[in-house]
Amino acid sequence: MAVLGVFAVPGPAAGEVSTGAVGDELSARAAAEFVEGFVPAQLERYRIPGAAVSVVAGGERVLATEYGLAEVASGRLVDAEETAFAAASVAKVLTAAAVMQLVEDGAIELDTDVNAYLDFEVEDDFPGRPVTVAHLLTHTAGFAVRDSGTAAADPGDVRPLGVHLAEELPERVRPPGERAVYSNFGMALAGYLVERRSGLPFDRYVDDNILRPLGMDRTTFTQPTPSRVHEGEAVGHRLVDGRHVPAEGARYGHMPPHGAGFRTTAADMARFMGAMLDGGGGILRPDSVEQMLSRQFANASGTPGMGYGFQEYTRGGQRLLVHRGSIPGSFAVLALIPERRIGIYASYNGGEGGAADSAWDLVDAFADRFAPAGAAPGAGPRTATPSEAEEYAGTYLAAQIGDTVDLGRLAGLTNTVAVTAAPDGTLRTTGAVGWGPSQPRRWHPVAPGLFREENGHQTIRFGADGSLATGNPVQPLHRLAWYEHPHLHLGVVGAGLAVLAAAVPGWPLARAVRRLRNRPHRGPWLASVPGWAAAVLCLASAASVVAMFADFEGTQAAFFLGTSPLLTAIGILPPAAVPATVGAAAATVLAWRNAWWTRAGRIHHTVAVLACAAYLVWAFAYHVPALP
Repeated sequence: MAVLGVFAVPGPAAGEVSTGAVGDELSARAAAEFVEGFVPAQLERYRIPGAAVSVVAGGERVLATEYGLAEVASGRLVDAEETAFAAASVAKVLTAAAVMQLVEDGAIELDTDVNAYLDFEVEDDFPGRPVTVAHLLTHTAGFAVRDSGTAAADPGDVRPLGVHLAEELPERVRPPGERAVYSNFGMALAGYLVERRSGLPFDRYVDDNILRPLGMDRTTFTQPTPSRVHEGEAVGHRLVDGRHVPAEGARYGHMPPHGAGFRTTAADMARFMGAMLDGGGGILRPDSVEQMLSRQFANASGTPGMGYGFQEYTRGGQRLLVHRGSIPGSFAVLALIPERRIGIYASYNGGEGGAADSAWDLVDAFADRFAPAGAAPGAGPRTATPSEAEEYAGTYLAAQIGDTVDLGRLAGLTNTVAVTAAPDGTLRTTGAVGWGPSQPRRWHPVAPGLFREENGHQTIRFGADGSLATGNPVQPLHRLAWYEHPHLHLGVVGAGLAVLAAAVPGWPLARAVRRLRNRPHRGPWLASVPGWAAAVLCLASAASVVAMFADFEGTQAAFFLGTSPLLTAIGILPPAAVPATVGAAAATVLAWRNAWWTRAGRIHHTVAVLACAAYLVWAFAYHVPALP
């Protein structure tokens, strides 16, 4: 067993492989050399406690190995055969496989309206364009996004899948089949179809029809985690003051098919990868696997698309089928290269900022080593005029953030993408575009609207409607109008809060000064109370939001759970400020009509009320009060 402590010995930087030539045959020895040359350095660089990795070739496992600690506090080591990690959304590929089994049996048809199988109804918001099963498997159903309140700290708090889905059914924000935007709810609904059409709970169906036939004895969707899996389970960690501590909180969830409660080992995932690369491995027919791994939808030509459950990823023109998963304290990645019949899976239990993105470094290095494909296909760089490039300049926001109807909408304030045009017709992006870390990138035109990353492998395509398809098939972006720009919103809100911060002490101070000077209060002093209360409530609301995101690493579990004193405050303060602001506005009108207070006092009151109104408009637009 390969072992790496929490603080690893020095090695090559993550992303570098110290041994072997590019294009090696994927033997057990070559796989071991590759992983040993990459993962220890990855764990050291990002201070990841432990990891487990498996590699398959030709449908067979050639490597399953482990590094570091499954639990820092006890010093328990990772074991690739026995240690189950929380692989989160990697579970979605198993959910898709379960759906495809029922498609084979004739119990589900991919192009059928999901309402034909449900015991509740998805609203017909777009007549003639129902949500189908295929839409769920390709993230194209068009549901709004809501993640708050989807997790549970205790398995006893987990709601039945159908009950949760029926009661938390999100609105449909676009017609199905128009755009692939990542949707946990959509995949959970696909899993519920498995329940409905098989007559078995989802976890039982997967256990009987996928896990047992493949010998995946240390994998489960069941909540609470069965003892055979829980005994060796890896603990998720986060860093607090330089120390690894358990990432408490969101261990379970109400929607297991999207990954809540999913636990698996590297050895077990090698068995699943082997089945996908070996014509189904007895759990699916070859044509069903081909459907899962084939492109079924893409946001734009020239960019990666979706299979059923799997996402396309390109590297040097080589097509990979991948899925990543992440929850507080754990992350994992699975990547298949069907043309070479090889694949890699890795899971980790923590790390500092950027650790989760390093999973893509592993996938990239694996593809470069064992499946180099040379230059990307298609036309080479072309010359574009500055005016042509300028056409695409602007600020873009991920559609998933725009679709969000809970507190996660606030991510739009800091996660925009700036696209600027250079005089030579190239583009520069700043922000998260496609896979990998958020960093500046340069893009060269290769066709009208299509650009390729400089010294990279991803492509982006601009649409006439202001859309931007990226290298991530479920992360399209759209261009923001000037009045939608978050910097403008932050500027207005910041100015308003500065006014309120000055106004709150201004009211009692002015009254105290008048008393000292024995000057009578012109007008009823009680009329100023609603304004003072509205200002206090708005300031308290803003402070609660800042407190939430100042330590989101520590509070994100509460976000997914949907319950904490801080979240309660965030949810109730803006609605509480509304009647106070309305009362203050009414008092303002009366003050000007009846000449209450001094002119300066009336101006002060008016500006404070406008500041409260501006903050509340912003808060509701960004779904600050939205609670599950």
